[in-house]
Amino acid sequence: MGKLYAGAAKVCMTPPQEMMPAYFHGNMIFEGVYEDIFLRALVFDNGERRMAMISYESGDMARMDDLRSALERECGLKARNVCFAAVHNHEAPTFANTHKGVKNNPKKLEWVMRYGDFVIRQTVACVKEAIRNMRPARYSVGTGKSFINVNRDQLFENGLWGQGRDFEGISDKELAVLRFTDMEGKIIGAVINYAVHGTACYQGMDEKQEKYMIAGDLPGMISGYLEERYQADGAVFLWTSGAAANQNPIFFSRYQRYEHDKTHGLSYSIGYGVWTLCRHLAETQAVDVIGVLENMGEGRERVHITVVDKKIVLPGQKIIYSDEGRVAVMARADTAFCGTVLEGEPVELELKLVTLDDYAFFGLNGELDCGIGMRLKECAPLKHTFIITHTGERAGYLPDKRGYDNHTQEFYASNVKDGCTEENLIPAAMEMFWQRLAD
Repeated sequence: MGKLYAGAAKVCMTPPQEMMPAYFHGNMIFEGVYEDIFLRALVFDNGERRMAMISYESGDMARMDDLRSALERECGLKARNVCFAAVHNHEAPTFANTHKGVKNNPKKLEWVMRYGDFVIRQTVACVKEAIRNMRPARYSVGTGKSFINVNRDQLFENGLWGQGRDFEGISDKELAVLRFTDMEGKIIGAVINYAVHGTACYQGMDEKQEKYMIAGDLPGMISGYLEERYQADGAVFLWTSGAAANQNPIFFSRYQRYEHDKTHGLSYSIGYGVWTLCRHLAETQAVDVIGVLENMGEGRERVHITVVDKKIVLPGQKIIYSDEGRVAVMARADTAFCGTVLEGEPVELELKLVTLDDYAFFGLNGELDCGIGMRLKECAPLKHTFIITHTGERAGYLPDKRGYDNHTQEFYASNVKDGCTEENLIPAAMEMFWQRLAD
């Protein structure tokens, strides 16, 4: 095990002008750009293993085989030593060609494939730049608290659960930072981990409220603020999403209107002001990150790195509404669950455990319920364990039993059978930890 080297870089992943307008995986079409979106890479090497962490200001990961092949061919990185993560930004075009909102629409699929090719090229360029920027480094990990998230599963007056704000609900406030500095103490790059959806300015539009706009949403604004603060260092900040399936920002683009007949709906819109609220929230967390950074020690010049990969398959479900026969995707604010749960296609989870000495980063390709995530961290044999989601081809929502029982949004959008996530995921994760400790 030799001395540690690290380098970081970021490149723009906003679609070129000739590719506009741009497609979301849902019904949105982006006709303008509020702010550019970026992908970022952090590469580090201990003389025995070269690792890369790459984050994308996008909604979901996709084209994994193509990305891994390109990075191995162009950058010499072994596939198992690359960690990918989408920040789950809802103000970005998609390159997820297998998403159900894309694959059955030929026009959209053709655009998504072209954009994906562009993203792959930009990924290679970013990693190459990060490798060129590598220099002797130290690493350190710190944690703190940030209070910009809230449990979004709200029990409404009509007895139904839906998206809202439950300030007493389960919510993980832990803010984790992995930092690399050079020998002069300048920040090379850092990875931020926190459990919140990138939806603070969901469906944000231009000033006239006519066109949907591309932006980095909350994750992008957090990274951008920190990079501006540490501009003299040339620092790059990779934001990653924790177990945030049921965690929304405390500010949102629309709010509930409560009717006297006990119904409700997202009728109050913030309009163009949503961008300002999002920026305020981003600056709030950025200052929390700075507090963690300033309380870190000098760090270590050597690091022992291990990687453990595992796949598990969960039983699937498909929900059909009884009244219309269509597949459910959203909880209804005004109607109790009236569907049938059928057997669905099995869901494959790709799990990845990366440890730096006694610090663990556990990745998976789904939207994990916050409660499951917190219980996984409590069970982990390494005290400092952090969860990174959206690390591979989208597996969808992974609710806990409470989500199924209450028919929350996570239940409606999940492809996994009731109760199967936690009882399979945590034992699989523990096997990975024990394998790491045995090596």
